[in-house]
Amino acid sequence: MTGWSDEPRDPSIVIQTDLVAAPKRKVCLLLAFCGKNYYGLQLNRGDTSLPTIEGALFRALVDAKVVPEICLEKSQQMKYSSSSRTDKGVSTCGLPVSLKLRACDNAVQLINEHLPEDIRVLEMKRVTKSFHAKNQADARTYSYTMPTFAFDKNVEDKAAYRLGEGKLTDIKRVLTKYKGTHSFHNFTSGKRMGESSAKRYIIDFWAEVPFVHESLEFITLKVKGQSFMIHQIRKMVGLLIAMISGRSSDDHFDRAFSLPLEDIPKAPGNGLILEQVHYQAYNKKNGHLHGGGLDWTSCEEKAATFMRSKILPILYTEEIENGCMEKWLEGMVNHDFTGVRPKEQWNEQILERQQKNTDSETTPANEDPANHPATETSPIDDISQDEPESKRMKVEED
Repeated sequence: MTGWSDEPRDPSIVIQTDLVAAPKRKVCLLLAFCGKNYYGLQLNRGDTSLPTIEGALFRALVDAKVVPEICLEKSQQMKYSSSSRTDKGVSTCGLPVSLKLRACDNAVQLINEHLPEDIRVLEMKRVTKSFHAKNQADARTYSYTMPTFAFDKNVEDKAAYRLGEGKLTDIKRVLTKYKGTHSFHNFTSGKRMGESSAKRYIIDFWAEVPFVHESLEFITLKVKGQSFMIHQIRKMVGLLIAMISGRSSDDHFDRAFSLPLEDIPKAPGNGLILEQVHYQAYNKKNGHLHGGGLDWTSCEEKAATFMRSKILPILYTEEIENGCMEKWLEGMVNHDFTGVRPKEQWNEQILERQQKNTDSETTPANEDPANHPATETSPIDDISQDEPESKRMKVEED
């Protein structure tokens, strides 16, 4: 045995003897980071030159000598798991990761000494040996902070714009419609209508009170769900903006869930923040062990400080100085909110597939393809006018 992993020892691996003198323990680290300078959370082993959160974290763990160097190449050696996969530009003040390390009393300090200033470990807690940060999460809460002028397509003075009570009521009405279990196949990539994996349960979606920062009014939306797919939240917000601003009607919302292909704009990633990952079931079962389960209230002030100093300044700068939302709104003209173009494109896809697979066709030529669910013989391609999708696996929103 290696003395670290439970796997049989590889004779070619030299046992590292300079690790911290502390017992190996399964722990959960609570991370905070600003995602602006990183290509998402997940380490890209195909191109390690791209900076990622995990790349910086794994290096810090090794340099702090709380895990052996082999964990840089084989994270499974330390039983590593992340609760969510955040995409490029997404930030957080509460992302738990589980792993096995040398659990010395000053482990958090040692790791932070080797991390850049825009990534911090807020706290470390003992967990059970079988704990898995992703699989045992009950739900996740994200926030999306944006300027309110985006909800009106006829704004002349953006700094003077203030959201009226009527529009705020309309926003809350649309957010409520998202609650419950729906097929979000049109809100992500690589999912088809009818696939069970496209279904997601939204526990709650609400809007907080608008506030002013440097003369520009902002609003924060918060959504809690069991899990989210890549780009799902940004497209949920994008459709909300289209509807409230008058660019699309309520039937666009209905088509997004009832038809196999619909054009949904993807809001900028700048305002998206992972707020909290919930472990209610784990805490209920194991809360009496290791000091009270995964309760992070003791580091709320640390999280708030990181949010104020590292995340929000970037968010505000991108909006106030660089016009992130304003530039994105200019591209709304590229989207079709009538449903005509998506229906035509879906029809073309069906006809092309029928011509190639006449022996196995499942959709009659005289039947309206828009009324037919997606199947292996009726593929769906993302028609978003935004930047091309990443080629890697799409799982979490991040």
